[in-house]
Amino acid sequence: MKLKGRVAIIAGASSGVGYSAARLFAREGATVVAAARRRDRLEHLVSEIAAEGRQGFSIPTDVTDSSQVQHLAEKTLSLLGQIDILINCVGGMMKISAIETFSDAEWRRVIDTNLSGAFYMARAVVPAMKRQNSGTIINLGSRVGKMGVANIGPLCAAQFALVGLSQSMAQELRPHNIFVTTVYAGLINADIHPLNPAEAFRRQLITTDDVAQSLLWVCTLPPSLRVDELPIMPRQVDA
Repeated sequence: MKLKGRVAIIAGASSGVGYSAARLFAREGATVVAAARRRDRLEHLVSEIAAEGRQGFSIPTDVTDSSQVQHLAEKTLSLLGQIDILINCVGGMMKISAIETFSDAEWRRVIDTNLSGAFYMARAVVPAMKRQNSGTIINLGSRVGKMGVANIGPLCAAQFALVGLSQSMAQELRPHNIFVTTVYAGLINADIHPLNPAEAFRRQLITTDDVAQSLLWVCTLPPSLRVDELPIMPRQVDA
C-alpha cells in the first residue's frame, strides 16, 4: 500500500474528485479525514471506507469559515497526531454570465470557495507539517487559472490567484520538506453546475477516478522529484 501510515485530510470529500480520492487513498493505506459541509454524505463515505477494512473519519467543515477549518486541523491532530497530506478539492463557478451581472455576494462566494478555503486549509495544517518536517499539499485547480474564459470572470480571478498562492507556498515551504502542487484540470465528469452537457460529451471528459489517480501519483513521487504544477486534460476534447 502506497500511503500506509500517512494521514490525509481531503476537503470536498462528499462528492466528485474528493470522494474518489478519499476512497482511493484509503485503499492505499492512508487514514483519511474527510471534510465537507454535507454530514450525511461524509458519514456514508466513511462507512464505505470501513466496509473495505480501512480507516476514515468524517469532520463536517465549511472551508470558507476559517474557524471551522482550524477546528478540522486541531481535531485531526488530537485524533491522529499528524497530518501528512492535504488535498483541496473544493470549488465551483456558480453561474455563467456577463461580468456586470455578478453581485457582490456572488463574487465573494466564488472567491471564498475557490481561493479563501485553500488558504485557510493550508494555514491550518502547515504548522503541524513544519513540526514533522514533511508534508504534501495539493490544490485542485482548473485550466481557467491559466487562461481566462469569457463569462466566468470571478472563477478565472480566483483560479489565477490560486496559482499565485500555490507558487508562493511552494517556494516558502520547500525548505521544510513540504511540497505544494497545483493540478490544473480540464472539465471533469462530475457535478459541473451550471453546465449541463449532453451525456455523449460527458463520456469524453476526465473521470473523477482518473483525477484521483493523478493526486495519488503526486503523493507517491520518488524522493528526488517534485511536481509544482500538473496539467491534466481529457484525451479527445479541449475542454
